[in-house]
Amino acid sequence: MEVMMGSMHWAVITFLLIGLGLFSGGGQTAEGADADFSFVVFGDSQFATNSSTSGIPERLAVPEVVLALEPTFALHTGDLMDHGRDPEAYDRFVTYYAGMLARIPFFPTMGNHDAGYAGIANYRTYLKKQLWEINAEAFGTTYQERFSLFHEDDKTDYPQRFDDPRCRAFRDRVPSGASFKTFYAFRFANAYFISCEQGTRWWANTPTPWLERHLKKAHEDPGIDHIVVFLHHPLYSTTMRENPPDPAKPGSGECIAPVRRQFEPLFRQYDVTLAFSGHAHLYDHCYVPDDDHETRADPPPKRYPHDGRAVHYIVAGGGGGPLNRGGWAKERSYRFFQKRICAYNVVQVEVVGKALTVTVHTVKGSAEKHTSAVFDRFVLEP
Repeated sequence: MEVMMGSMHWAVITFLLIGLGLFSGGGQTAEGADADFSFVVFGDSQFATNSSTSGIPERLAVPEVVLALEPTFALHTGDLMDHGRDPEAYDRFVTYYAGMLARIPFFPTMGNHDAGYAGIANYRTYLKKQLWEINAEAFGTTYQERFSLFHEDDKTDYPQRFDDPRCRAFRDRVPSGASFKTFYAFRFANAYFISCEQGTRWWANTPTPWLERHLKKAHEDPGIDHIVVFLHHPLYSTTMRENPPDPAKPGSGECIAPVRRQFEPLFRQYDVTLAFSGHAHLYDHCYVPDDDHETRADPPPKRYPHDGRAVHYIVAGGGGGPLNRGGWAKERSYRFFQKRICAYNVVQVEVVGKALTVTVHTVKGSAEKHTSAVFDRFVLEP
């Protein structure tokens, strides 16, 4: 059933969810801070404000698959809505995902469809509600204790318009010269998670000093075994061009090299384990060693060393947007290509101490009648 709601206040949404029995407040339980846990990753839902599926039933099947996997929490790689500028956009998102959001803490990152035009202000308002209110209701009273959340911890007054004359002075810290402070980080158990801000000009709105501070903090913490970054635009993808079509316009085109130049040196320096992205609507896995030697996936069961000498770049953009097809076989990403499927999908990560198991579930069908199958699985272990 499709629920149509107007510009609804958040308090009313919460009241309705409680009335429907969707906000239990009990949350996930765990045996202390070092307990094993799991999380899921997906993105590019690209919901419309006037339809919960827009002819793609998998948009509502994906959260049903997430619920069935019973993760501790979920990450979203951006493009929650098709038009984030719509004043009702994120009220609708909360309505469409009500069943999942009531049970599972949800951590989004901003995509280009979220940021477009006036979308950034809408997204920022939603993000605060999601991080501090909706998640707390879903997880229960220990939410702030279990999730050490760092949001708006950079007090720098960055320009928030690209035509601001101050942008030039900030480009040594933010490649685009502006930032809207939608970036954040959190720690859970023995893992550290960082959400980078993208979705606008040059795909590079995360201040480098802030990012490096959190990467360094995680890297030097003896209690952290895994560093996970999630952002919208990929650093590696076999479905996207390497360089902009117009070299004179480095911020133009659907390309990945400018993003890689900003982030990859830091990811390598501080031993990032997994880097999730969206934007391309499929599942795509590249394994990139620090020495740049070419890699190919081993036959199942696939096992990779968890030794800080490589980063797994995973595109998890199969959350509901029209699927991408094709690829760029001569581009750099193919040197490190492991596996890909053009299908709606949810990526599951199970954390057991210092080991990770990554499982990719494809999704087909509607919320009421869908199937899910394991497409890929690999293990990272010391």
